[in-house]
Amino acid sequence: MATLNVQPGTEMIDAISSYIASECRGKNGFDEYSIARIFKRQELTNIAWSCAVLGRYPKQLMDIVYTGIFGTKNDPQQMKQIFNDDGLQKSSIMTFYYVQVAADIEAPQLRLSLPIGFPNGWGEDDEEQDKSISSKNDETADELVQISSSMLTLSTSKLQRDVSDIFTEIGFDNVLEHVIDTNVIKDEYGVHLPPSPQEFLSIDIANIDSRIGIEVDGPAHFVQIIDSANEAIKSLPVSGKQLADRGDNRVNGPTTLKHRLLTHLGWNIIHLPYWEFQGFGGDRGKEMSYCQSLLEDCSY
Repeated sequence: MATLNVQPGTEMIDAISSYIASECRGKNGFDEYSIARIFKRQELTNIAWSCAVLGRYPKQLMDIVYTGIFGTKNDPQQMKQIFNDDGLQKSSIMTFYYVQVAADIEAPQLRLSLPIGFPNGWGEDDEEQDKSISSKNDETADELVQISSSMLTLSTSKLQRDVSDIFTEIGFDNVLEHVIDTNVIKDEYGVHLPPSPQEFLSIDIANIDSRIGIEVDGPAHFVQIIDSANEAIKSLPVSGKQLADRGDNRVNGPTTLKHRLLTHLGWNIIHLPYWEFQGFGGDRGKEMSYCQSLLEDCSY
């Protein structure tokens, strides 16, 4: 539901959280051992990601997730033994950066935190974890890699270059693929993150001084609404009209989360759906008028 950008009711969230808590409960509550009887750490990562995308953080559920991933002693070697795995996948490590920032800003009362020194020692390949983690070239086929990599995309398409040129032509200075790393977030916004810097979010086209970003949303940013008349299929709450449904197209959950995070970090994000720009058929005048109208809508 999170990937499809569908907001479940409070009753469903509460029921799922209560069921997971009951299944993970041992003789003295839950700990990493009782959680490991029920879940793999990749499954816990998927739950954490869904909570962040939905913007819903049930306290007991988040406590279970963080205990299951990091344990009560924050010992990566012990956790590998308990869960009988080789460590966290690259996608899981990046996911918990996103989850931590989202939860720290949107649910600070939970007081969640990543272990000191994270991600060193926590990954499948410790040598790789000493480097800046980027999912740019990660070809792993699992869904979490695909959706988390959409948050940090360091390849520039021809469409992005064309759009950037148009914005430059109408007087909007910009750079392509502006990257925000975790140290900037930690230092400027007081988010609780480990000191090891990681590339975190990228903005397709950005004016850094004014903190206005343009996201050129290609097909991978959307899901298609099959039953648009079904009132039960409600999208996640967003501010303004930027991420409203456009016909049968709905922005997916990961794109919504990225928008929320960037907005929390003080950015004004403009979304440019690929089909609207391509619909001008290369007419420079229409493209310029369209881009100018986007800037005017965001009070540039």
